[in-house]
Amino acid sequence: MPENRMRIAYIHDSPLFERLETDYRNPSKLLELGFTDVVLSDQMSGCLFGISPQLVDEIEVVSELGLGVWLMDDLFTLPAQSNAGCPGLEETWNLTSQAIQDVIESAPQIRGLVFRYGETFESSDSEIKRVGLFDCQCIDCSSMDEISRRRKVIEFLESVVCREGGKRCILRLWDLTEEGIHANRLLQSKVLSKWGGDPRFFVSVKHTMTDYWRHQPWNPSIMEPGPARLIEFQCEREYEFIGMVPNWMGPEWSQGPIECGERGRTGLANTRPEDWAGSWIIPIGGGWANRHAAHSLWADMNLHAALSLTINPNRDSSEILNEWVLENDLPNELQTLLEKSPELILRLRYFDVWNVLKNQTWMPSENWFRDDNFVPGACAKIANTVVEEGMADLLRSERALASSMARNHLMEAESLPDCEHSDFIIESYRWACHFAEWTEETWNQLLNQAPLSRHECKTLLEQRLAKEPLPPISVMD
Repeated sequence: MPENRMRIAYIHDSPLFERLETDYRNPSKLLELGFTDVVLSDQMSGCLFGISPQLVDEIEVVSELGLGVWLMDDLFTLPAQSNAGCPGLEETWNLTSQAIQDVIESAPQIRGLVFRYGETFESSDSEIKRVGLFDCQCIDCSSMDEISRRRKVIEFLESVVCREGGKRCILRLWDLTEEGIHANRLLQSKVLSKWGGDPRFFVSVKHTMTDYWRHQPWNPSIMEPGPARLIEFQCEREYEFIGMVPNWMGPEWSQGPIECGERGRTGLANTRPEDWAGSWIIPIGGGWANRHAAHSLWADMNLHAALSLTINPNRDSSEILNEWVLENDLPNELQTLLEKSPELILRLRYFDVWNVLKNQTWMPSENWFRDDNFVPGACAKIANTVVEEGMADLLRSERALASSMARNHLMEAESLPDCEHSDFIIESYRWACHFAEWTEETWNQLLNQAPLSRHECKTLLEQRLAKEPLPPISVMD
């Protein structure tokens, strides 16, 4: 039943910056919005080997309000002085088992624990260390291939967290390339065959095949049988301007990605899990950048869509957007402009010519721009290849079209009736226009100077930014 689907809020802090301060951490606001659950510790802060008294108090307060509380950590998180970490050593599993039991005893109010593997963040806590499940290839684990390791995780977590601890457990499947377990149905099937059937054990996958880019097919593993699963949605897309530019996700989440030829064939309305436990929703955060958007308006918009579609996946996305516009006293004319924002994002961030040449699913358009950085190696590769293939003029015309589209959208935004958020709305479109025109000129220069080394490309980008700054954008080291 829809009312039983979990709607879990998770603020994804950057590993490089301080904890994000946001109203989305306010449990009363989360309840008002329609969330059922919240994650109070993530893979950066962790929960194994130490829950602070402040976190214990927060768990109690949030639980009493009626939200289910989840704590998250990476596998493996271990004491710094321990020699454990190899999955072939029983000590590794025993230490983890004892840590899980200690967490449950320290915070019995929690609804469950969340674990993930495939990417491991270092901790600032000198008392613990993090070791990836697949890092060790020593003699002790020489007989454990990747499938064996993954299967042991399934059996271990289901036994320790669910059967012994009496709590729910979510395993976030990671490994986000096309061949990783996140999207590889055959690999998932082999690994999840070790699930013993406990209904308190869940898996969670992103709705995209790899990561949160466009030109991503709907995750083909979403309908795999096995444990009930959650679907993950990011409201401020980390690769698509992290909330600084309007980026309406409703149609993609509802009907599938149009740029992949899937519109009307995938999306929640057409392909959802056989046993859909709910949605893992990231209101803000994700990626490696600091927060730059002056307001959470565009996050609010997509959050409303994610919550609405979790409750009723057959709702029309235009109806959802109209509902949000009216609830926030925004001009009716804004809806038409917002419904065109996916096309603007595609023009600003991706290259049709590169899609023709490479047809990449992982890192489409070479990830030439990510978070708040230009990526000089990717820019050099694109410029050099496009020139070699005699397609430079096509790329130039694409960037000119992006600038023209951004200017038109800005003109429409400036003509909207005044409202509470007029300044932020206009500034969002003004920044998008600046980005389009800045990158149009930059790509002209890159193409003119190709072939370029990475160093030469980095120098050109830095000189451009010094001459004409594009806050908050910089060049990746």
